[in-house]
Amino acid sequence: MAEPVPLYVVGLSKDEPANEVLSSKFGAALEKVQKVLSHIIEAKITVESQNPEGSRTHYDVTASVKTSQNTLVYTDSGWDILKIADELSRKLEGELSKRDDKRQRESIRKKEEF
Repeated sequence: MAEPVPLYVVGLSKDEPANEVLSSKFGAALEKVQKVLSHIIEAKITVESQNPEGSRTHYDVTASVKTSQNTLVYTDSGWDILKIADELSRKLEGELSKRDDKRQRESIRKKEEF
């Protein structure tokens, strides 16, 4: 089993519930993607909160995944941290379809007859 990817959440306090939501959802997506992108070094989620004292808080979230070849960056913003975490996880899992070369089975009709 591969070792877990270090995941850092910047911009939220450790006891805030949004921190736990982002860590768990994005961490699960990282585990899925690690099977295809095995060269992931670290992942960092940066959260910028706007109007935290009011009744609603607007979040601007940037997730960056550093690999040995390049850095993948995903951004999303909104009022609901759960929706943002789901969207960032979906964007990261989109890398699976980009990297998978054997997505379709070879057609039976195209096989040569012996």
